[in-house]
Amino acid sequence: MSYREYLDLFVLAQDNPDANYYVVSFDVVNSSKMSNDDRLELQYRINDIVKYVYNKLLEKEIELNRQVVINDNRFFTPWTISRDRMNCNFLDPYIIGDCFEFTVLRNTVTKDEIVNWVNEYKYKYNLDVEFHINDGYYETNNYEEGRDKYYRGYCLETLGEFHKPFMQKEIKKIKRKMK
Repeated sequence: MSYREYLDLFVLAQDNPDANYYVVSFDVVNSSKMSNDDRLELQYRINDIVKYVYNKLLEKEIELNRQVVINDNRFFTPWTISRDRMNCNFLDPYIIGDCFEFTVLRNTVTKDEIVNWVNEYKYKYNLDVEFHINDGYYETNNYEEGRDKYYRGYCLETLGEFHKPFMQKEIKKIKRKMK
């Protein structure tokens, strides 16, 4: 099913205190206007940004003495991908094209902290790029529960396109119907 068919669950999950997973999404502004060489260079930089922030998240776990990132043997990082792990819904941090997303457990790390770490990297390496930044909650990592609970895969896709006008229209339409 298309993630757009579950936008009502997205809206509900944002107000659900039991939605235990929090995603912060970054998508490069105007990447389609970049040259192929610039886009390729940016892809390498995105991989470095993701590793940098992921290490910060692991440091945060030590600081808080609690789990921050998902600890589930189904999940894998972009730098441990193997051919037998092709379900990208279990990729965390998630990278697809010029979009990257971090998932943390609710109430462990804020959007501002993650944005600050991305900006730290940008300033340290003089990276002149802007991002659309979105965030939201989801309720389950299990696709089978996706009819009743907001599923990770749908959340990743929604947040990756959340800044686009068509998505804003869809969300507004759903919110009006739910009133």
